[in-house]
Amino acid sequence: MTIATICFGILALVSWAITGIRIAREPRRTGHGMALIGCVVATWIFLVLVASIASPESDLTDMAVFGPIALVLLALLAAGVYLLVNAVTVVRREGLRVATLVPAVFGLFLLIVLVATIATAAALLSAGSYTAIGLLVTFVVIPIAMIVIALVGYAAYAVLYGRIGRPVRSDAVVVLGSGLSGDKVTPLLASRIDHGIEMLSAAAGPGREPLLVLSGGKGDDEVISEAEAMARYALSAGVDEDRIVREDTSTTTEENLVNTRTVLAERGLPAPTLTVVSSDFHVLRAASLTRRLGLDATVVGAPTARYYVPAAFLREFIACLVHYRRANLIVWAGMSCLVWAFLALVWYLSGTQTEVVDALRSP
Repeated sequence: MTIATICFGILALVSWAITGIRIAREPRRTGHGMALIGCVVATWIFLVLVASIASPESDLTDMAVFGPIALVLLALLAAGVYLLVNAVTVVRREGLRVATLVPAVFGLFLLIVLVATIATAAALLSAGSYTAIGLLVTFVVIPIAMIVIALVGYAAYAVLYGRIGRPVRSDAVVVLGSGLSGDKVTPLLASRIDHGIEMLSAAAGPGREPLLVLSGGKGDDEVISEAEAMARYALSAGVDEDRIVREDTSTTTEENLVNTRTVLAERGLPAPTLTVVSSDFHVLRAASLTRRLGLDATVVGAPTARYYVPAAFLREFIACLVHYRRANLIVWAGMSCLVWAFLALVWYLSGTQTEVVDALRSP
């Protein structure tokens, strides 16, 4: 094996090991998705190098290089078409709103990315100006690549977190609100409450009966608070009144968690262990919030109607992008600077080479 192959093999192994350890220590970081993408890329490069050594004169190397790229492009096409079809289903069942158009927007975006990738590759091959290449990479290639990679990483780790997140013994089970229909809970919220009631037994321990915290304030278009409507539903499901805690002042997920901590502190639990229940599409962002707020919490997801998952999940991804907008801008600026520095170096070296050639040709 060549030195490069050995180095990338070690890099892949170390990357997987470090990522696995970091996930085991603190699984609530959304950045683990990007780390997993890095591990996959390092492994792919290692396999390409191994293929080039094993069969230097065959098509194996081309398959290792271009096979995954072709699969990614086909995946973009399939995902784009699926989201467009899903958007029709969501609009038909939920009505025409900005929120229900999210799958269509992302579907069109992925199809545009597919076309833009092919067009950009052709443009880069034919571009004769370093300035044109720099502008194209800075304002087209890097932003699109960042969004697509972030989406893939976020989605992959959201699925993984949903599988590794398990309920633990807790002082309280917290159910996050999600809106009402009049004074009744919606099917989405009912699913969360039902799952929260199920988690009460999983969170219980010897001599411990966890509280059921129902968290949600009263919206401008609601006749009662979400917490009160949720409590009525839980009571009708057989939960004892003395185990129910109403947190009825929050309007956002962060307020749900912060206000819950305050309410439990007033009940003699200043540092409670929590099992937080939300919808499956919302689990990763809620888990990230519990980490940032310093809560000892495990977040579990209640099932959601399959047709609605893409729209809801993509809204969560957009919220995550917006939340980390400064970090994203810093990454974009850093990568753009590297591109321009590389192009400047190439321009300088090509100019130097031209001067040397002209000097050698002169009598």
